[in-house]
Amino acid sequence: MKFKIFVVDDDRHYGRMLTYRLEKNLDHDVRHFTSGEEALEHIDSSPDLILLDIMMPGIGGMETLRRIRSTHTDVPVVMVSAQGVIDVAVEAMQLGAYDYITKGQDDLLKLDTVVKNAREKAKVDRELETLRSVVKQRFSLGGLVGDSAAMRKVYSTIEKTLRGDLTVAIQGESGTGKELVAKAIHFNSRRKDGPFVVVNCAAIPRELMESEFFGHEKGSFTGAHARKIGKFEQADGGTIFLDEIGELDLDLQAKLLRALQSFEITRVGGSGTIKFDARVISATNRNIQQMIGAGKFREDLYYRLFQFPLLLPPLRERGDDLLLLANHFLKEYIAEHTEFAAKRLTSEARRAILANAWPGNVRELKSAVERAVLVSDSDDITAEDLMLDAGAGIPSWSAAGSGNHGGAVQPGSAGHSTNGDFGGSTAMGAPADDDVVLGLGENDIVPLDDLKRRAIKRAYRVCDGNVDRAAVELGIGRATMYRLLKKYDVMR
Repeated sequence: MKFKIFVVDDDRHYGRMLTYRLEKNLDHDVRHFTSGEEALEHIDSSPDLILLDIMMPGIGGMETLRRIRSTHTDVPVVMVSAQGVIDVAVEAMQLGAYDYITKGQDDLLKLDTVVKNAREKAKVDRELETLRSVVKQRFSLGGLVGDSAAMRKVYSTIEKTLRGDLTVAIQGESGTGKELVAKAIHFNSRRKDGPFVVVNCAAIPRELMESEFFGHEKGSFTGAHARKIGKFEQADGGTIFLDEIGELDLDLQAKLLRALQSFEITRVGGSGTIKFDARVISATNRNIQQMIGAGKFREDLYYRLFQFPLLLPPLRERGDDLLLLANHFLKEYIAEHTEFAAKRLTSEARRAILANAWPGNVRELKSAVERAVLVSDSDDITAEDLMLDAGAGIPSWSAAGSGNHGGAVQPGSAGHSTNGDFGGSTAMGAPADDDVVLGLGENDIVPLDDLKRRAIKRAYRVCDGNVDRAAVELGIGRATMYRLLKKYDVMR
């Protein structure tokens, strides 16, 4: 697409000179108009840049600029004048001019720079508009997959959250898509052009959380070598998403409540308050009301965050949405990996998907489908390719079927060795004895906390550092897994 330029100047000689110079670049489509009226008649053809003379008969340059700005706010307009009057240049910039050129010896050199900058700006603007379009489509309500009664209720609730700026609290099991729903709310709200800032409360060390939330001043603590802007400041004009909100300690809960009540924050080590304007969306897979009863969550913060509660159903309660999602993930994956374009789920695979428990919910289903695309040796994806342990909803690493899924086997199966973290080993094909596996004598007792440490460390290693998968296989939530990894100094 050519870069369209309007040259608007009643001096035909100067206008033709500019046109000739600009047309030397074959990527330019240049049109010369001798009056503001003529240019305004063609403004709807969407020029990328306008070079506008100030002194013209009829509608002058300033009035033409005003009229252009009333209908076309984004097109760069460069004012051109034979007089370098500062007051005129200032007025033009206040009216929204992109730049100002004075006719003379250096105007053509400056023209080249201005046009180059305007082209780069137009390119960035187009890329940004394309990106916004893609994001809007991806995170629109239509981007959420599911037609079950449970999901229709979710869609209805999301649409109601768009009517105002109340804080939204998304509740649901790990893997149900809480962040995706938060993005859908943001990108369909009046704040869609503002930032969307994500804070994973479970992944930030406790001692750094206040700095992450509110920022800090240089020298406020050891290691604070420069000022840091916190997440709430970054989210100004947009949305801040507080994931795993149930992991906040009570001290920070009090400071968060104060920030949400006044919409003001103070950086760590700072003295002044900073206003922010951000919508707050939180998410948790924990029962916050039980935490309130146990004294682990502030009741006043609960009422502040849960102005608009939104409950996401687990995958096992979504019926045929399982197949809709599986096919969606399959199409999405092969669209990015066209060498697998012919892959399809067999009826056997579809039945296995419907029969599975999916404790990891949508995240687990997505992983299973993508893995099956790579595992299957033909265009037909079978139930075996999904690598599911029937009824458990976790990957089966047994050598069942083809026996070629990486060589790993389940604990207690033939060929499994339990050496390493737990000490000792089992004989080939023999059932594992707990005392032997743990390396214990008949009267030995291992502290429960030590057993937990070993289990967490082993799961993290066996799952190759995949925290989500390790949490699913241990039967605990992702937030709990992060907390235990930190406690036992496993994840570095």
